[in-house]
Amino acid sequence: MIKFMLIFQICYSVAGTCFPPMNEQLYSSHRECALNGYYKAHEFIAKMPVEQVESNRTFIKFWCLPKKQIEENEKKVDT
Repeated sequence: MIKFMLIFQICYSVAGTCFPPMNEQLYSSHRECALNGYYKAHEFIAKMPVEQVESNRTFIKFWCLPKKQIEENEKKVDT
């Protein structure tokens, strides 16, 4: 079965910037990865100071990539 990597990216819409993507962890299905992405993005925003979220209009992007695709991307960077 294909495993999926959950990848997060924190963004500020006021500045129009995002931090580099961060790998979170591998999940055994796309569904499990996506559900955890929503849950963890919610947790992250909920734990941030309200003023910071409001003033920066912080949002979290996430996506789930098949492990094979991540390995192929890493090979391209190494060459």
